[in-house]
Amino acid sequence: MKLILSRKGFDSSFGGCASPIFEDGSFVSLPIPEKSARMSFSDVGGNRRIEAVVEDLTEARKKPLKANDHVHLDPDLRIESRPRKPGWRPLFGQADAAQRHLDNHGVEVGDTFLFFGWFRRVENRDGGFRFKPGAPDIHMFFGWLEIGAIWRLWKDRLRIPNWASEHPHANADYPRNTIYVAAGNGTTYNGGTFHSYSDQLVLTEPGKSRSRWRLPKWFYPAVGKAALSYHGNVARWSLSENCADLQSVARGQEFVLDGNDYPEAVEWAKRLIAENG
Repeated sequence: MKLILSRKGFDSSFGGCASPIFEDGSFVSLPIPEKSARMSFSDVGGNRRIEAVVEDLTEARKKPLKANDHVHLDPDLRIESRPRKPGWRPLFGQADAAQRHLDNHGVEVGDTFLFFGWFRRVENRDGGFRFKPGAPDIHMFFGWLEIGAIWRLWKDRLRIPNWASEHPHANADYPRNTIYVAAGNGTTYNGGTFHSYSDQLVLTEPGKSRSRWRLPKWFYPAVGKAALSYHGNVARWSLSENCADLQSVARGQEFVLDGNDYPEAVEWAKRLIAENG
C-alpha cells in the first residue's frame, strides 16, 4: 500500500486563512473558493454550516469571502455536507502536475490518502467567529480516502454515475483530470472525516511553524529506499528520541510514501483512522 499525505482546504493563496477548530474540539476543512464552480459556501455544510464561519474568518481580508461565493468542494468526504443521491461515496479529484506526480508514483486501487490542511482554534464572541488570540497555526489531518476505483477521465471514456455528478471534476476539462472513488462495503465507506481534535492528528511540531512536522521515527529516509516524495533531501530531516522531524516543502499537494519500503505506514494509517474516524 502507498500512503499519500494530501494537502487540501484553505491556504495562504486560496482562502487566505486557516480552517477552524471549534471550541468543542470539532473542526471542518474549508473548501477553496472557485469562481467557475456550481455550488457556493451556503450550499455546503449540512449540520455544520460554513457560510457564517467563512464570512467571519475572512472579514479582515482586502476582499472578504461571502456566503454566495462559489466553492470547489474537493475532497468531498462527508455524506452530510450535501443532499446526496443513492449510491453516493466519498470522492477526490486531481489534475495537472499533481496528478502526474501520483501517476509517476504508481498510486492505485488499495492505496490511501490522508488529507491534511492548515488549522487554528477559533472562538465565538459577540455572535461571530474569530481566531483565538495566541492559538498556533498547525497542519493537521482532517480526513482519509481508501481508493476503491480510479476514473481517469482524461483518457478513458466513462459515464459518470448520477450520484457523482455534482463533483467538480465530473464535468470539468482539466488536464489529466482524475477522480478517486472511496472503497465501500455495504453502507460503510472507506473514506470520511475525523470527528474531533486529537494530538494524534497534528503534524506540526509543538512550538514550531506549521510546516515543521513531527512524525513517527520510521518516516526518516532509509538507506536505499525512497523517501516521502518531495522530501528526499536528508537535510530536511532530523531525528529525536522517538520521532523524525521534517521541514516540509512550502509547495506541493501530494506526498507519497511506499508501504513496501516503510511497512509501518500501513498499521499507522489504519490506527489513525480507527481511533479518530
